[in-house]
Amino acid sequence: MPTALPEQMLPVRLPETQEFKPSGTGESPLANLPEWVNTTDPATGTPARRETHTMPQWAGSCWYYLRYIDPRNAERLVDPALERHWMPVDLYVGGAEHAVLHLLYARFWHKVLFDIGVVSTPEPFMRLLHQGTILGEDNQRMSKSRGNVVNPDDMMDAFGADALRLYEMFLGPLEASKPWSTKGVEGITRFLDRVWRLYVAEDGALAVTGGNAPLEALRALHRTLRKVGDDLEALKFQHAIAQMMVFVNEATKLEARSRAVLEPFVLVLAPFAPHLAEELWSRLGHPRPWRTSPGRPTTGLIQSRASRSRSR
Repeated sequence: MPTALPEQMLPVRLPETQEFKPSGTGESPLANLPEWVNTTDPATGTPARRETHTMPQWAGSCWYYLRYIDPRNAERLVDPALERHWMPVDLYVGGAEHAVLHLLYARFWHKVLFDIGVVSTPEPFMRLLHQGTILGEDNQRMSKSRGNVVNPDDMMDAFGADALRLYEMFLGPLEASKPWSTKGVEGITRFLDRVWRLYVAEDGALAVTGGNAPLEALRALHRTLRKVGDDLEALKFQHAIAQMMVFVNEATKLEARSRAVLEPFVLVLAPFAPHLAEELWSRLGHPRPWRTSPGRPTTGLIQSRASRSRSR
């Protein structure tokens, strides 16, 4: 009968070995190490044999979300008070290829942890969304054999991280599979250039002024605030970006570029194009790293439109 070791004898550390050949019996290579396999039962002192089947490599990824809550706890997997505060996870976003080796296994592990009292909820995730696949420009799944792979590093070097990020969100519904188009990234880059020109003049000076904003401009801002907020909640990123494009079109027509209208828009843009937004926030006179409220900095490398343009 299998016997669990007392907690004070854990963890059981695997031995050092240079022999990784299969055992030939269906067991793991550990079965080839009799000096480690053959041991003594600590409860009875009688000869015993260690289990040689270890957990698969994805076992750790099945409960990492719990460890994020309490990563430095050396006494237990997760502090119960922290677990009750943060769990369950509100939204799980993952590809369909993870449905078994992560999603299903994570649920199994979580239910076991619930049964033994480690976690307070029977399910780890409240909502599931499967993201779509980015296809090649030939509308086929990207693969090296087809020669239709797009290297994101090359795209970031050419257009900047914000343009790549914004383009992927603008492609279409998050759960749908969408074909890639480099020309589409170029279009998004032109949009970001227009945003930059709203705030920064050709000579590099700040183009934003003080004073009262026209009523229609304030209405356009608040329509955008509401629409983008609602679309973010619904994960309709492409609709939120479309609304921001409408706002930029309307703001470009203004004779005076009022801070009362343009400063709030930087905060709207920030989740979508964080590097550009942080640069504009700094040019508007706010500290860097930027803060939307006292004590709550956002982080991220700054890649200004000006520096990116000079590098191209």
